[in-house]
Amino acid sequence: WAFEFHGHRCPAMPLGYLAGKYALKLLGIEKEKDTNTYVFSETGDEHHQGCFDDGVQAATGCTYGKGNYKRLHYSKMAIIVYKPGKGAVRIRPNPEILDGCSKFEFFEYRKSGIPASQVSREVSDEVINYVLSKDFEELFYYEFLKDFTYSPPKKTMARIVCDDCGEPTYENYIKIFNGKRLCPRCYEIERNKR
Repeated sequence: WAFEFHGHRCPAMPLGYLAGKYALKLLGIEKEKDTNTYVFSETGDEHHQGCFDDGVQAATGCTYGKGNYKRLHYSKMAIIVYKPGKGAVRIRPNPEILDGCSKFEFFEYRKSGIPASQVSREVSDEVINYVLSKDFEELFYYEFLKDFTYSPPKKTMARIVCDDCGEPTYENYIKIFNGKRLCPRCYEIERNKR
């Protein structure tokens, strides 16, 4: 189901899935149903390894939609999983595993610009099976982060209508400008008029 959610078959998604599972195991916690566990992904936006994030979300139950999954934009394949009262653990793939993955034919297709969804299942499954054949200790390094803490911002369900566009906006995003209550987009427009 995680491949279906992700949209194509590639090695980074199952690597992320296994990293998430390993973090849960190390912390002794279950997959998050609500918003009481947090993931801080060290990936970024400008590389092709963001597939890792989909796997982590599928495994941990921490998602962008629930607001308990944050990208730190360090451009690394690593995660910190934090559960208040249980602690935090940082998981990162073993570089030898990443190097091993890069030797598979799948990456020749990707480097030539062919989208992962257009690589044959036979070729993609070779590298996926390589990842899935390894145990947690072969795939990852981990460290417990002793002094890690996080206080999530207060969430709200209250909405205020923007004085410019008339669209409802959650109150914690409203900006006051020249006495008007503005959504972030209208605030930027008004501010840039000066």
